[in-house]
Amino acid sequence: MADDDPITLRDALPSDRPFLLALYAGTRVEEFAHLGWPVEMQRTFMTLQFEAQRGDYERRHPTAACRIVELRRCPIGRLWVATDARSLTVLDISLLAELRGRGIGTSCLRRVQQHAAAAGLDVELQVVVGNPAQRLYERLGFRGVGEAGVRQAMAWTSSTPATRGARPFEEMHHEQA
Repeated sequence: MADDDPITLRDALPSDRPFLLALYAGTRVEEFAHLGWPVEMQRTFMTLQFEAQRGDYERRHPTAACRIVELRRCPIGRLWVATDARSLTVLDISLLAELRGRGIGTSCLRRVQQHAAAAGLDVELQVVVGNPAQRLYERLGFRGVGEAGVRQAMAWTSSTPATRGARPFEEMHHEQA
């Protein structure tokens, strides 16, 4: 990305929790719209689900990096990535609904791919089958691996030789997406 790119990543802070909760709830609106639940019940359920997801990610991937995607220093999304000896795993990438489809997710994922290639790692993720994001992942070179149930595991492998020893994704602080 150009040095003047308004999209940046930064580490999530405890003070980001209200934004992250609202972002999470915004990604689930369609899923729960047809249930007819009262607003307060939806809010309580979303909070419980948000905390369960966060806790699960933190337990399974204690060194993962939850990054806030910012547009001109305003939070617009999150990118949560875990690193192990063979891959970077995109646990979650979410953007505010009104900013989807503008290339921001592509920019973030290309950044992950660049870090992975530099470290000689693959990139893995999962997507709900039928989610429009699956087409984005395929355009970026991700391919389905294994059987698809509700979710499809996808992987990307760098086609260029990479050098080991590059800094893991979570060590890249305050860099542009």
